[in-house]
Amino acid sequence: MKKLTLLMITFTMVLLLSACSDACVGPTCTAGSGSEPDASELDFVLPFVHINGEAHETDKNAYILFEYGKLRDFVKYQVAYLACTCRSATVNYWNVAFVEITKGTNEIQLLSFGPDSDGHYNPGSWGDSSGAPEQNGVTREDFESDFIPWLVGKTYEDLEGISVFTNSDYLSSGIKNTTNIEETDLIDAFTGTSVSTNNMIRVMKELLKYHEANY
Repeated sequence: MKKLTLLMITFTMVLLLSACSDACVGPTCTAGSGSEPDASELDFVLPFVHINGEAHETDKNAYILFEYGKLRDFVKYQVAYLACTCRSATVNYWNVAFVEITKGTNEIQLLSFGPDSDGHYNPGSWGDSSGAPEQNGVTREDFESDFIPWLVGKTYEDLEGISVFTNSDYLSSGIKNTTNIEETDLIDAFTGTSVSTNNMIRVMKELLKYHEANY
């Protein structure tokens, strides 16, 4: 009986190892070698420079929580990054962006902090302040209706040279874009009201750069 049990355990282990022989573990599953990434349980780091409302910059990391691009002409990403560096720890939440980037043209085709493109899931989460006008002048709805559409359709090349959402010296800090933003009316509506624009641009640039390197 013991021999039979041992044989059964051995047979089961062989089956399990055979089933896992094609499993991919580690960063090589999503980068290089020409293979397309699949949804992964691993986090991939996107270093970026976070800027707060006083123009103080801090090296931070954004994290790719989800990546899927098999059999599609675009890649789905779920990316988390710290919304603010100056709030109390009790409300220092993270933004989670759901992003779709095309293959070939490498442009953002969807950016959401809520539902995915099908509306079946809510992979995004808005971690910034509530957006009440008396707090920062713009609401989350303003971001969704005005600012995010400005980012949609952009490539890394389009955003290269842009790190703050203004054409001026940001808060007289010496931080200034080398690429001019043409939508001055949109700048006037958001500049000085929320630092979320700047960090959203910075994280999307790093994600686009990652996407171009891997697709």
